[in-house]
Amino acid sequence: MSTAHWWGLLTMFLGGALPWLEAVVVIPGGILAGLPAGPVVIAATTGNLLTIGIAAWCGEQIRGWLTRRRASRDAKKLDEETLARKEVQRAKRQRRVQRVMDRGGMPALAVMGPIIGTQFIAVAVVAMGISATRSFLWVSAGTVAWALVVAVATVGGFEALGGG
Repeated sequence: MSTAHWWGLLTMFLGGALPWLEAVVVIPGGILAGLPAGPVVIAATTGNLLTIGIAAWCGEQIRGWLTRRRASRDAKKLDEETLARKEVQRAKRQRRVQRVMDRGGMPALAVMGPIIGTQFIAVAVVAMGISATRSFLWVSAGTVAWALVVAVATVGGFEALGGG
């Protein structure tokens, strides 16, 4: 591969890594620009997966910090009755999140990730109480699936129009 191809693939990696741009947006551009489809998919998807992982991990760290901070603040300020009421509210929210997840919430969010924003979905899922690892795996699976679909559609459409 030429130097121009390597620069193109670096651009695909960076484009995939940018929040809201997503791998599924830059893959068709790279393929239509004449870069080889396989490396374009790998570069753009790798960039996207890197930022999904960072977003999920940072989201989990922030969630843990906020939870500890809230518990410390509540322990200092609130009486026993108020603490018990807050705990009931937290348990109720957790049950609601669990119901959404039981209804196929995580796979649905994973499929919608590239449409809404994969990094946003990863952080939102972690904020709902899902681990960073589970969030990363689900959102990554959706991203890889979408990347492959977009690449196949782009190559197929390009060839159907007589460009390949």
